[in-house]
Amino acid sequence: MFVAWPLWVVAYVALDYVSFIESYRGLAITPWNPTAGLAVALVFLGGWRHAPVVIVSPVLAGVLVRGGTVPVPIHLVEGLLFGGSYLVAGLVARHVLKLSPRLQSPGATIRLMLLAVGGSALAAFSYILVLGLADILRGGEILEAFLYFFVGDLIGILIFFPATLIVLTRQWRPLMTWEILPQGLAIAAAFAAIFAVPHAREYQLFYLLFLPLLWCSFRSGIVGAVAALFVVQVGLIVAVHLRGGLLLELVSFQMLMISLAGTGLVFGSLIDQQRIAASRLRQQQLALGRALRMRSVGEVATAIAHEVNQPITSIRTYAGLARDALAAERKDDAMNAVLRIRSECDRASSIIRSTRELVRQEIARPCPVEMEKLIVEVRDLLVDRLGHVSLAIEVAPEARTVTCDPAQVKQALYNLVDNALDAIDSDGARGTILIRVTVPDPQTVEIAVRDTGPGFPEDFAASGITPLVSTKPEGTGIGLSIARSVAETHGGSLLIESDVSGATVRLRLAAQPEKSRE
Repeated sequence: MFVAWPLWVVAYVALDYVSFIESYRGLAITPWNPTAGLAVALVFLGGWRHAPVVIVSPVLAGVLVRGGTVPVPIHLVEGLLFGGSYLVAGLVARHVLKLSPRLQSPGATIRLMLLAVGGSALAAFSYILVLGLADILRGGEILEAFLYFFVGDLIGILIFFPATLIVLTRQWRPLMTWEILPQGLAIAAAFAAIFAVPHAREYQLFYLLFLPLLWCSFRSGIVGAVAALFVVQVGLIVAVHLRGGLLLELVSFQMLMISLAGTGLVFGSLIDQQRIAASRLRQQQLALGRALRMRSVGEVATAIAHEVNQPITSIRTYAGLARDALAAERKDDAMNAVLRIRSECDRASSIIRSTRELVRQEIARPCPVEMEKLIVEVRDLLVDRLGHVSLAIEVAPEARTVTCDPAQVKQALYNLVDNALDAIDSDGARGTILIRVTVPDPQTVEIAVRDTGPGFPEDFAASGITPLVSTKPEGTGIGLSIARSVAETHGGSLLIESDVSGATVRLRLAAQPEKSRE
């Protein structure tokens, strides 16, 4: 820290020397005082420990840069007043206003503006008061000098304070883009219009500078706004000085710079705030996506368990039949049971493969399928449960061959018939299931499963299919969800109808489903 102090003092004195132009009567009153922003930023970042360098630097600058314009005691007093004012402003920014070094919210920017007004007013009042008491300023000069000093310090803090923060906290990297060149040319073009066009003030061409400022702010946020303001401020001082402008003209330009600085800082902070909000929203969406994926993993596991449990139950049954047949030396019955076991193993493998493809969001592997044969295969799988239930099959002539994924459609149809059997069993009476395949329009194939059970509850039919929600006491709520997913992968939908005579579930498929991406 102590090693860096001499560098800070040298930087302060050099900056005071460079900015000491168009001064008011040779006093420390200039239309731009960037040293104020430098000193406030130093205290803001380092706190009390930088108080000595902030107090000493203005004293040395007064003696070395403006020596002889006022008595030496006045230089000492003005240095102490400047340093004290900037020290107070920096501590207020650090401990009271609690500004963020990045100034990435409109609230922080507004607090910075209030700080700049308060710190500038304090420094201007104390300095002008000393000059008035020393009889250096009299009468109307006091108010005029106060206005000039206040404007210079205000611009210095508004622009150089955030600029110093950007440099010291290494926030300047967003500026390193190809757009720097056209943005600089836009600022130069605005200056050319302001100072080259006759009667530019009458046409209010100064406000052309808002265009490149807003451009920089929109592209780089508060960093771009501060960089553009710094370039504009330096360019304005140089242009007026080279043109031989009067102090009054420069001060009037600086008062316009206050509105430019306020607009640029607020707009840049709004852009940063919007980007931060967008970034947080993306993070929340990613977190939500991870949570949904975890839930989906659970649903998929439940679906696999539900679907695979059916062929496993069948395998267990057929294994018992095979054992009894072998014990009774009925080889043909045992062989038939073994074939059934193999068929159920193939079915379980097909279910797992189809479920994996659904999770991977593959559409289907369509091929021509004989619908009556597929329905008969489903009926054979459930033949042991059909005892008191009559199952009828109706296939329209135009629907005898349908292009679809046979494994997925078979799985969905199995779920629908299995649910129909559960509904009839819950009613405790004989029932009927009708499977009808039709082509309601050239683009759609419909497989309707109608049962004479008690039907779906009214609220369930109205709310639609929800994963893991079942109307059966021991149901998993996954069978209809799988059927709906199969319908959707085939470009169709699943419809539920229910009345006092039973329920109908319509599995609709696109007549020509798209092939899946390999």
